[in-house]
Amino acid sequence: MFEIKNIDDENYKNFIENNKPISFLQNFEWGEVEKELGREVYRLGIFDKELIGVCQIIGYKAKRGNFLGILHGPIIKEEYKENFVEIIKSLLKNFKSSNLSYQYSFLRANFLFEENKKVLNALIKLGFRKAPRILVTENFWVKELNKSEEKLLNEASSHHKKLILESLNKDYIEIEKTDDLNKIQIFLDLYKDLSLRKKFTPYSENLIKKEFEIFAKNKKAFFYLGKMENKYYSAALIILENDSGFYHHGASIPTKEPVNYRLHFEIIQDLKRMNLKFYNMWGITEKGPKHPWYGLTQFKKGFGGKLIKLLPTLDYPFSLKYYFTYLYEKYFEKAF
Repeated sequence: MFEIKNIDDENYKNFIENNKPISFLQNFEWGEVEKELGREVYRLGIFDKELIGVCQIIGYKAKRGNFLGILHGPIIKEEYKENFVEIIKSLLKNFKSSNLSYQYSFLRANFLFEENKKVLNALIKLGFRKAPRILVTENFWVKELNKSEEKLLNEASSHHKKLILESLNKDYIEIEKTDDLNKIQIFLDLYKDLSLRKKFTPYSENLIKKEFEIFAKNKKAFFYLGKMENKYYSAALIILENDSGFYHHGASIPTKEPVNYRLHFEIIQDLKRMNLKFYNMWGITEKGPKHPWYGLTQFKKGFGGKLIKLLPTLDYPFSLKYYFTYLYEKYFEKAF
């Protein structure tokens, strides 16, 4: 078994910085976002005599049941990946001994571990079960940036490449990059319009504001805004962490002009100029054309890249209350 204990902020930050995970949701700043939203944040170190991993756990209080969430964690040293199941077993033991299992009715985890049937079966034997809904994305669409600009363009589909080149010849399409807090409302207006058109429940304005404010303090968040004739048509919130630029939130309104193609190609160019290694466009759907995010998926994939699939979202019940949550989410709550 591994030793699990609380860890100070600096050691936590340093471990993340040295190991550069493919998600930013275990980064210290994301925990601060969750705190601003009124949630409990627990940061634990995983030790095998020395520090070999960290895990940031979020405590959610919800009408459907209080639960712990692991968002793309734990982060562990590469040489300890083969001990992943034992590490999770040690974390569960810590939750039970520290009374967290009495404060919350279950653990919901999107583990940062690539899809692996053997590991999944071992976790199910531990008592995990597939969750009725996801907590955060179960995959990433990632484009490598350590290539020439010509190659980055040529990786795009013929459709995307045509529209990117077309957009570059249209001087009236302008792209702004900003970390000005006063520009948040431009994004929020576009995002609200998108949610009404696509009929989905958007992230709260407060979450997006807090996320931008906290990451922007250290020059780790920027809005990229696409406009024509002083009207904004598209926007992306990009988080800079772990050698990557993360496309975490986006919004646009319909136009026949290729503003969004220009926007994302300029993001790719800018990330490359900053010597970042990856453009992580976050999650995609693997379902067919009827899925609400099928169009967005095709848009992301059109820039080129590869799919990285993680283990499915898993639940670990701490009490019988969990099963009320499970039934409610599975049969009554709408979720894509």
